[in-house]
Amino acid sequence: MSDKKRRQRLVQWPRVALTTAGVLVAASATTLVVRTGEAATTTPDFGGATPTRTVVAVPAPRTSTPPLAPVTVTVPGLPVETPVLIPPTTAPTAAPMAQTTVDPRQIVYTVAGNQRPDDPVTITYADETGALRTSENVALPWRMTVVPTVPVNYVTASSGGSQLNCWITDARGATVAAQTDNAISATCNR
Repeated sequence: MSDKKRRQRLVQWPRVALTTAGVLVAASATTLVVRTGEAATTTPDFGGATPTRTVVAVPAPRTSTPPLAPVTVTVPGLPVETPVLIPPTTAPTAAPMAQTTVDPRQIVYTVAGNQRPDDPVTITYADETGALRTSENVALPWRMTVVPTVPVNYVTASSGGSQLNCWITDARGATVAAQTDNAISATCNR
């Protein structure tokens, strides 16, 4: 070994020793905090009594009916606030909303997931007559509503490397078939 390399080794050992000591101190401190939980939990000092916080939520009207009464929620452990009750307001009378009827045979095919950039996704589904149709290079999420005349419900999606999931839902919105494995292909049928 040359004299120059020997001097370099002698100069570097204090750095190695200090780095090792720093790592050991940090590991010891972390272990102490994890075991005792000192830094992980904080307890506010409110003079012994557990304070509460009252939150008032007023739901927004969804129909032409008057809004619902305010809801008061009390959350223990938060600073105390004075509850505020907002009286319900009378909404102007609106024209009745048109009811849309949904065919009970209606189904919705849905394909979603994490699509990689420049990764074409191909979807094959059964149309109204049960015939298979293919859509290529689709962007996710993809959705198709069908009212089948035959009892065939089928959708499959494939890609080169994206994470795909599929669902078939009925007219009520209930899921009748699903595959949620985040795989490069997904198939749902019933």
